[in-house]
Amino acid sequence: MSKRVINENSVYANNSTGPEISRRHLLRTAAVGSVGLAATALASPVADAAPAPKRGGNLRLGMTGGSSSDTIAADNTVTQLDTPRIMMLFEPLVSVDRDGVVGNILAESLEPDKTAREWTIRLKKDVVFHNGKKLTAADVAFTFRHIADPKNPLPGATALLPIDLANMKVLDDLTLRVPMKIPYADFPGGMSAPEYFGIVPVGYDPKNPVGTGPFRYKSFTPGQQSVFLRNDNYWRHGLPYLDEVTAIDFATEAAAFNALQGGEIDVFSQAPLSLLSQIQPGGPIKAMLSKPGQWVPFTMRVDRPPFNDPNVRLALKLLVDRPQMLDVSLNGHGMIGNDVFSPWDRGFDKSLVRARDVAHAKHLLRKAGKEDLKIELVTSHIAQGAVRAAQVLAEQAKAAGVHIRLRKVTTDVMYGPNYLKWDFSQDWWNYKPYLAQVAMELLKTSPFNETHWNDAAYTKLYMQAQATLDAAKRYEIMHEMQKIDFETGGLIIPSFNDQVDLMRGTVHGFKPSRTGYSLGNFMFAEAWMS
Repeated sequence: MSKRVINENSVYANNSTGPEISRRHLLRTAAVGSVGLAATALASPVADAAPAPKRGGNLRLGMTGGSSSDTIAADNTVTQLDTPRIMMLFEPLVSVDRDGVVGNILAESLEPDKTAREWTIRLKKDVVFHNGKKLTAADVAFTFRHIADPKNPLPGATALLPIDLANMKVLDDLTLRVPMKIPYADFPGGMSAPEYFGIVPVGYDPKNPVGTGPFRYKSFTPGQQSVFLRNDNYWRHGLPYLDEVTAIDFATEAAAFNALQGGEIDVFSQAPLSLLSQIQPGGPIKAMLSKPGQWVPFTMRVDRPPFNDPNVRLALKLLVDRPQMLDVSLNGHGMIGNDVFSPWDRGFDKSLVRARDVAHAKHLLRKAGKEDLKIELVTSHIAQGAVRAAQVLAEQAKAAGVHIRLRKVTTDVMYGPNYLKWDFSQDWWNYKPYLAQVAMELLKTSPFNETHWNDAAYTKLYMQAQATLDAAKRYEIMHEMQKIDFETGGLIIPSFNDQVDLMRGTVHGFKPSRTGYSLGNFMFAEAWMS
């Protein structure tokens, strides 16, 4: 996803209350409306033949979806292929684990005062950057200012807006006191997306990417290939096992699969789910199927006709036959979505369920004066099943006389100058806690506000939730927000999608996740080759 300028005239301005957040977001929730999964035997890792991890080797990783806009700059992903690169090089204070639960990474602890207007961050000992410099509290303060720089704000800036950046205080090498302009109860959850909050050293230079991750930078050619070497001073002692990781961008899925079959690469990450049927038990290639995490919404700009009419938005939501779309676009691999995100958040409202209702959709279109609605949908191969889902929607909408003209573009065009300007389009997201996701795309200051959502009542609820320390009361407020998402929001979320990673039998150590981050949250530190 690309960068968007964030203004300090923010959602938090002129508001004496403010954001929330809990010390821990235990995000486990039962899946809603899940669909039976095929090939369940592949849902867990294939048993490793070797008795213990082996050191050495160059893991060759193949993916698709990269472009000339690829980056290795910390905290600023653009395409899907950026995320594994960034997560090899950089690490955040906290992150979601494979189950979507927020936990500490570089942080030893994060403790709020009684009002959540001040947080104390304590770092793990003996963490060293790739250049040999020890990680200190000064580096964390520098990173926060780097992300939230008003002259060049990065995607994580909205989540850091509550911080009084000018008055942060380094108490000692490993301790940082972080004052807040307003209560910020869910500070950890707000910065739990690993690709947007990697800690960098004071004086960080994007041309010389230095982090604390398990691998260090060797070379990078956007849209083609990047190479990373083992970090011998990694703080997780004994890891990583691999000497090197080479990430290769393929133009097509067929080319990547052929390369895997021919032994030119070791892993094809985020492979088409349709390839599962071609993987034979005991063969040279094995599959790892991760649970639903990634989601690919249809995005409607609520500030432009016809989507500025909530009747039109709801009508389109009602026209989606979600089980059929999941079956056709993803071979049934996923669970039904009901236009509300963050299903693993403990504050997720499972009662919001959407059924297809063509008659009601027609009624809403008549009410809006749009009985013969003609619209263009911009689609691209930005994620598994995206283009096929767009094709399915166009067919399903015909039942109410809605004519959707598809405009298929390349990834470069989708995330080029018109990104965040398309009237009707698609995007992709990995799992984030609910309020963290809201900060990313549904506030005036959000870096990826695809729908141009700017609702005063919704923003007020967000502020109340962020200022509410009691988790149960915060969840009640979140449910009010989710009801607005469900009824009038600009996102159509048909499903939460499984992902499959294909790998040769010599690759071991990866485990499934349910966050949308492939290869077990891109856990390259634990991978090894026999």
